[in-house]
Amino acid sequence: MKYLLTIHGQEHALEVRRGDLLACSLDGTPFSAEVAEVRAGVYSILIGKKSFVARVDGEEGEYEVRVEGASCRIAVADPRRRRGGSQLAIEGKQIVKAPMPGKVIRLLAAKGEAVEAGQGIVVVEAMKMQNEVKSPKAGTVQTVSVQVGQAVNAGETLMIVE
Repeated sequence: MKYLLTIHGQEHALEVRRGDLLACSLDGTPFSAEVAEVRAGVYSILIGKKSFVARVDGEEGEYEVRVEGASCRIAVADPRRRRGGSQLAIEGKQIVKAPMPGKVIRLLAAKGEAVEAGQGIVVVEAMKMQNEVKSPKAGTVQTVSVQVGQAVNAGETLMIVE
């Protein structure tokens, strides 16, 4: 996926390809990364052998990102997914994966149920912390691949929203 980032008034091109690791390129410079949401708005990021914790607030493509005491505003746009103006929308089937290993403790959406973008759809407990996994888009839950009490690995499919 390609994104246009605006940071401190400068535009940057970010390309991300998903796999076991994220294969990324920022303004043509390649790197790989691992990203896991440890709780709502808090991400653990591993780039090379360096680990970061990022706190992200915001919505609709405008974010405040804080890493190691530094803070900046980032505008994110996906030019391929623009619909009629400034609204961004994710299209097609979206596979919702476990952000970390844990245990499914609650299903918040069922197969065939309509969900909104950002709505909690499943809760995974990891290290005694409950992590609500949210729908990446508005749509309908097509598949529920887990059940309450099931142990899951990071990256394992939880649901599919279309």
